[in-house]
Amino acid sequence: GLFTRLMELARRWDGPYPQWFRDWVEAEREAVSLRWWEPMLIPGLLQTPDYARALFRAWQSASTTDEEIADLVSARIERQSILNRSRPPELWVVVDETLLHRLVGSRAIMRDQLLHLVDKSCRPSITVQVVPAEIGSHAGLLGAFIVAGFDTAPSILYAETAVEGQTIEKPALVSKAALAFDRLRAEALPRGASRDLIGKVAEERWTA
Repeated sequence: GLFTRLMELARRWDGPYPQWFRDWVEAEREAVSLRWWEPMLIPGLLQTPDYARALFRAWQSASTTDEEIADLVSARIERQSILNRSRPPELWVVVDETLLHRLVGSRAIMRDQLLHLVDKSCRPSITVQVVPAEIGSHAGLLGAFIVAGFDTAPSILYAETAVEGQTIEKPALVSKAALAFDRLRAEALPRGASRDLIGKVAEERWTA
């Protein structure tokens, strides 16, 4: 479609990040905290290369080359370097349980991805919580979003839409998203129980 063609043109002209995403990438690098809600996919900062590659292959057109896919994967993995700094941002991720059961790539890719998520969640600066499927309807069903906090600037919001993401600075909307995140966090399993659930799904559902 048109959006796919525009994405291809943006990559050819300006690298692997479309123009609308660049402001957020810069904000992500400067943030001291990231509160991330994801109902559909493993968050990009916690994806394995194989998981990311499977996603990009599904999203791109048939004419996208292996080299272009590799550039997209490399750009995503490079973003994760912020988590390895001596003073990484505080990353607090809340995900819907359904994404643990969504096949992306292969069973082996899913198993490795979930075990990677378990491993990363053991870091002091990274918290991962799971909203159980049994909760049913909740405040996060309208889509993914991230609230970035800074030392000397107001928090900002990144929200996914059907066509592209939007970086939002309006305080009222940022506050509304932060409140939604707090509600989701209240519905989620505790950190340890979430880690146990992720590991259980990895071993019981995705082990061949």
